[in-house]
Amino acid sequence: MPSAEEVVDVWNEANPDVQVRYSPVANGQEAYPKIRSSVQAGDGGCLAQLTLDQVSSFVADGMLLDVSEYVGDAEDLFLDWTWAQVSPGGATYAIPQDTGPMAMYYRADLFDQFGIDVPTTWDEFATAAETVHAADPSKTLTYLATDDASTIAAYAWQRGAQWFEIDGEAWQVGIDDDASVEAAEYWQGLLDSGAIATTKRWDPGFYAELNQGTYLAMIGGAWNTALIEENVAETSGSWRVAPMPTVDGSDATANSGGSAVAVLKGCENPEAAVEFATWLNSSDESLAVLTAPDGGGLYPAVKDAPEVAAADQELEFFGGQDIAEVFDASAQNVNTDWAWGPTYSTTDTGLTDGLASVATGGSTLPDMLAGLQETTVAAMQDRGIAVAD
Repeated sequence: MPSAEEVVDVWNEANPDVQVRYSPVANGQEAYPKIRSSVQAGDGGCLAQLTLDQVSSFVADGMLLDVSEYVGDAEDLFLDWTWAQVSPGGATYAIPQDTGPMAMYYRADLFDQFGIDVPTTWDEFATAAETVHAADPSKTLTYLATDDASTIAAYAWQRGAQWFEIDGEAWQVGIDDDASVEAAEYWQGLLDSGAIATTKRWDPGFYAELNQGTYLAMIGGAWNTALIEENVAETSGSWRVAPMPTVDGSDATANSGGSAVAVLKGCENPEAAVEFATWLNSSDESLAVLTAPDGGGLYPAVKDAPEVAAADQELEFFGGQDIAEVFDASAQNVNTDWAWGPTYSTTDTGLTDGLASVATGGSTLPDMLAGLQETTVAAMQDRGIAVAD
């Protein structure tokens, strides 16, 4: 959150008796080992931002504090499915912050150049990808990010997959279920034909590729808005946002990313921590900053997200389009039954390693999922977690 310190200052000025100290850490996967080490050493502080897929793993590893007694009616402020994701087993460990309803960011000028219409289905998307690649092999319609495991999960999510769910007293694991394999085969087909390329989405060079028009489109969660605007400013005015392509006959979209502010084990004042985290993720003062394009561009997890003023801006970068309308519609079509398993931190690492192998031709996406199913079940059983047959 680029604006976190600004929001903390707003809180501290209004709450002299409950002061918050903000300490930035590395983003994403680099941050989690540091947070775990700090908690284990007893100096983790009180709060940490976690992506929603990591909450259950942090709970299973004893890293978070059960704060159910302090949340009061905060649950009423947030989307039901996000509250469920911060309350594995019924106890609450975090306050939801944002979600990642997905859409397709695209270069309108390049679409015109290649004479392609905005695809509304994945079949149309594949056809457009072949058209672009045939016209100019140096460019592709989009890419497969080999350092972003969340995207693979999202594509399966959209098709109705259920990677983790409770079956009585045991977990049901379905990483290689039919919907997941269907999604994997689709993207593997595009890779095999050369219609799309692989890249490292979190590598600094990625935005240079995007700026040069190497990729005509980017499919991702709403939080990408601020990142694109900041990192490819030279292409301002050329970008638009369209609904994420769907499977024929379905309106289902997907969610990519999203986060929560979790209370760490060892926090000396959990009640105040919950109070601040709730204010941070739901108050008008805070969300006005966090949802602004230069403040992080978050799509908040509150129930009235479409009404947040900063989220409804018409952005010059996107040709004056009201892109919030696209994300609001996407959010309404996300399958909210999706859950993350108690060892997903391990699964996520395996997925990232598998994607690296796919990038070099050492594996395929369907084979990767089959292997990941086996290693995930084994990891859960090694922890004494019951897994249904």
